[in-house]
Amino acid sequence: MNKKPLLLRSLLVLVVVAVFAAAMYPLAERDYYGVFQELLKNPNDKEALDLIKVAREKEKKDKNLFQSQALLAAADEAGVNLAKKVNGKDLHNNRDVMSLIRKKASSSIRLGLDLNGGVEFYLTLKPEETKDEALKKNMQEDFNRYRDVAVETLRKRLEGQNIFEAEIAPAGEDGIVLRAPIVSKDEKVKLRDLIAMSAKLEFRLVEQQIPEEMRDQMRTDPRYMEYTEMENGKPVIHSYLVAIVPEMDGKNITMARAHRDEMTGQLQIMLQFNTAGAEEFKNVTQRNVNRQLAIVLDGKLYCAPVIREAIAGGNASISGSFTEEEAKSIADALVSGSFPFKINVDATFDTDPTLGRASVKNGIMVGIISLALVAVFMVVYYRFSGLISVVALALNIMLILGAMAAFDSTLTLPGIAGIVLTIGMAVDANVLIFERIREEMHSGKSLLNAVNAGYDRALSAVLDSNITTLITSFILMYVGTGAIKGFAVTLCIGILSSLFSAVFVTRLVYDYLFRFADIKNLKMMQLVKKSNVDFVKIWRYSLMFSGALVIVLLVVLAVRGRGIMGIDFTGGSAISFNYAKKGNTTAMAQMLKKAGYDEPSVTYKANIAAEDGNGEFLEIRLRGSKENAENTKLTVFKLMDKNFPDCGIVLEGSNIQQLNGLIGREFTKAAVLAIVLALIGIGAYIVFRYELSYAVASVLALLHDVLVVLAIYLLSGRTIGLTTVAAFLTVIGYSINDTVVIFDRVRENLQLHKGESFSSLVNLSINQTLSRTMITSLTTFIVVFIMWIFGGPEISDFVFVMMWGIILGTYSSVFLSGPFVAWRMNCKLARQGGR
Repeated sequence: MNKKPLLLRSLLVLVVVAVFAAAMYPLAERDYYGVFQELLKNPNDKEALDLIKVAREKEKKDKNLFQSQALLAAADEAGVNLAKKVNGKDLHNNRDVMSLIRKKASSSIRLGLDLNGGVEFYLTLKPEETKDEALKKNMQEDFNRYRDVAVETLRKRLEGQNIFEAEIAPAGEDGIVLRAPIVSKDEKVKLRDLIAMSAKLEFRLVEQQIPEEMRDQMRTDPRYMEYTEMENGKPVIHSYLVAIVPEMDGKNITMARAHRDEMTGQLQIMLQFNTAGAEEFKNVTQRNVNRQLAIVLDGKLYCAPVIREAIAGGNASISGSFTEEEAKSIADALVSGSFPFKINVDATFDTDPTLGRASVKNGIMVGIISLALVAVFMVVYYRFSGLISVVALALNIMLILGAMAAFDSTLTLPGIAGIVLTIGMAVDANVLIFERIREEMHSGKSLLNAVNAGYDRALSAVLDSNITTLITSFILMYVGTGAIKGFAVTLCIGILSSLFSAVFVTRLVYDYLFRFADIKNLKMMQLVKKSNVDFVKIWRYSLMFSGALVIVLLVVLAVRGRGIMGIDFTGGSAISFNYAKKGNTTAMAQMLKKAGYDEPSVTYKANIAAEDGNGEFLEIRLRGSKENAENTKLTVFKLMDKNFPDCGIVLEGSNIQQLNGLIGREFTKAAVLAIVLALIGIGAYIVFRYELSYAVASVLALLHDVLVVLAIYLLSGRTIGLTTVAAFLTVIGYSINDTVVIFDRVRENLQLHKGESFSSLVNLSINQTLSRTMITSLTTFIVVFIMWIFGGPEISDFVFVMMWGIILGTYSSVFLSGPFVAWRMNCKLARQGGR
């Protein structure tokens, strides 16, 4: 039994559970109609209650309608202005009311664009007036490169607000489309201001302070600037003439954070420069001791402190009348970088969820069924121990959801599939421990000693396999951007919660049983009772098979070319139509796909600027077309009019716009760098824990898995998008597990069976862990296979990659990695013998 006190460990578990359980509340969305009734000025308003009845009828007729869509449609059709009927600030039309209800009804976890809709901004970039002719010429000649930089800068700003699942893509000649899972009106305004911020920081010298009596006559001077600060509880205006040409700018800022001064309580933005910036700031302050230095951000004066002495060390601060949100937004903008152009927010739209309600319910239900089947399998196979693992799995789910809520993560339907998969992978640690307990019992140990030895001896393999995946996650978090960083955060949460529940909690349960119950035996089934396969001998055939699959990949790449890239990479068209009545967007997308259009998505949007609430339209996005833009628009209109005549879609006032890919050059570079560093990190850790041959085998096996799965994926006619990238990253994290477990057993057998050949030890180790390998692969495969069969097209690509990733990961660990190490070690011994 674990010697650590039960009470202390029990309290730790209770505290962790309590904290994350509290963070989860409310996990489920509240009833939309119930929240609407709570907000009514008159709870018995008959007209409003009748609208709820009509909305419920609409839901019954169209299972894909969300409650928000049904209520909005009911109100619009009846010509009812909900803004006059509910309590709330700054409500102008029915869409404003929907945003308010959506915020009040939302769960503790932010839902993605596919599940809950959000906001879309159409931005245009206008080069700022500059005397730098070279910069002006570069911006004109290489505008797309500057726009790509702007896309990544905006992505970093949103990441500073913990929004990782935004969609940002170039559009048209000088535009950018940005979509984010933000539903409340105040959050939209805050996000719009953050987006529009150029973050152009300048340090200018004050030429003259303007007395109050001369303020009005000096306002026309282009050098005039002023700022307001609170003194003794009263606002005081400070006016200056400030030099037009700055002494330095903020391009060398490496860190910016909001900070509250302990003496004054005033919010400040603390700045830190890199080496070049620190030297420049020192020189500026050294030259201008006893002068005022104006700190100007986006043309606005924030403060003008007096330089008392030269400031070395590369630190500075901005004082001003900030709110905490403003200070954080400005700090995020400064860190993410400034623009050499102005961003205009030309239009703002509300967007409905991109998935139908039935698709979302189906995806969630399939995930629940998959986990239930895994739980049943564990109980049937491992009996009482399996029941303990099911308790740990339930706790693991709660910890993951609680952590996502606490860290303000965004949940999408592929994200749900990823969480389900992470939980399926969490079974791995339990299986590893249970299989080791079985071995210890078969060696003649008592149950108590077998459990203790099982946990002790399995711990190194459990930690090594999870730490390698954690290394991948941390590197992806640090280097990756956008959805890759969001994926890494979710993966980290899943791994840490799995380790806690599968190792710490299950061990605590066993310790309670041994202390307070009289258990003498643990019954378990055994799939592989005894195995003696010579895996090293058949290695050459495995190599030939894998080589053939890699050649197939090269052929597919040569034949399909850029055709392998999905809309996230290639971009496409966005067609907007006016309509009379809403229809089933899922059915519309399926119809367009059958008509031959790639990756169609259909959603309803509304122009927030349309105060009368009549700015709604239907948007259809397509991967691309061989037709010209106008012909594409006309063909799509005819298809929609023919298949959905009741919707009253009209061609007049329609529009088609070209969209570039979500994944630009900067994003691609960051993704490739993250994957390369992840492989290097995994290799370095395995060198540290084992030796170089093991690391080479691991990295080659990972590359093999990714390449072969990619070949199978492309042979199925699919295209690569953001979801696919996340799936391949998961394959990298998952595939290493089996390999590390085998290597851990090889290391142990080297100590137990001295004198035997390395090939024999590798074969012994693979055969000893074969039962564990098959069980963990089977349980995870059950989850993925059911999601692939019944989960719907929205997660099909993700689970397809994972399904083959599990198969190929198991294959490479058993047939390639271990035998490769045996071959390398035998070559090494042969060279040493030759000397």
